Amino acid sequence: MTREQFPKFDFKMILQNIKELIQKSNKITLLTGAGMSTESGISDFRSPGGVWSRYKTVTIQEFVSNREKRIYYWKYKSETIPSMLKAKPNHAHLAIGKLDQQKKLFWLLTQNIDGLDEKGGVSKKRIVRLHGTNTEAICLSCSRIIDTKTVLQRIDKGEAEPRCEICGGLLKPNTVSFGQGLNPEHVVIAEKASRECDLFMSLGTSLQVFPANSFVDIAHSSGRPVIIINRDPTPYDDLATYRSFESLAKILPMII
Repeated sequence: MTREQFPKFDFKMILQNIKELIQKSNKITLLTGAGMSTESGISDFRSPGGVWSRYKTVTIQEFVSNREKRIYYWKYKSETIPSMLKAKPNHAHLAIGKLDQQKKLFWLLTQNIDGLDEKGGVSKKRIVRLHGTNTEAICLSCSRIIDTKTVLQRIDKGEAEPRCEICGGLLKPNTVSFGQGLNPEHVVIAEKASRECDLFMSLGTSLQVFPANSFVDIAHSSGRPVIIINRDPTPYDDLATYRSFESLAKILPMII
């Protein structure tokens, strides 16, 4: 179903109904995607002209086994991470921060790797970073965590493929690469968060990627109200109690 074919509802009525659901709820689980951060100036990688259209995918297997692929991967990250680290949370992030401050946020399940949820005021203990974070680098040998800024500075000084200064292992942004599975503990928490919440909201995600999209099914099959807010149609729109195509930065401050 295209956006134009989607049934037309009164915007003010939808807004009021969503607002009332949020007010009545005390265990809200959010699933967020790239649409949360586009109004902070961070590219939606799936859109034409995005970063993915200019760089080829490097799998975790290629990163580990091929020096040229590692150099290529870090070049890509050196182009994209600095602007991401400078980005500021938009009104949507701040609204979610407010939700946490109101003690209504159960879990925030984010596919984003930009760290803007924390900057927007959400407690780290409430966030499940399904795809990791670009704000950290990790040693693939000893699991040491390093500030990404430090690694990028080393690259600027000429290190093509930075290594751990403690054990000599390969350093990589602490994100989930293609061919790399999600943290099983994160999946368990996310499934529990979807099943035990009293309201589930999918925000700024196309719901095209598994297992993140499965959390909508879990919430719906558990009898939880589901709200979907995304600029384009998703495969799960028919499950939504309420559906909106509005800008997240516009609508979230109005309902939280």
